[in-house]
Amino acid sequence: MSGWVQFLIKLPAVIGGIVGIIDKVKASGADKKAAVLAALPESVALAEFISGRDLLNDPAIQPAIDAVIEAEVALLKARNALKAVLLAKKPPNG
Repeated sequence: MSGWVQFLIKLPAVIGGIVGIIDKVKASGADKKAAVLAALPESVALAEFISGRDLLNDPAIQPAIDAVIEAEVALLKARNALKAVLLAKKPPNG
């Protein structure tokens, strides 16, 4: 498997990392998604160069990128909700 294909397979992890960083920004959901999309070109520039393709503007890839961003945001919200519930529970008196 070529290097750029391996990188693309790891793209969801890259997006997850960017989402985690952007989540710390005090902004609306749409602004955060725009920030993630703005940060992605820096992350995939090497893969685009090696592949000779404009990956982020490829109509076959863009819906998948959007879906991964939305899934990462949903996962982050679920983790935060679980953390809030776990921290709210008081340990039983033993």
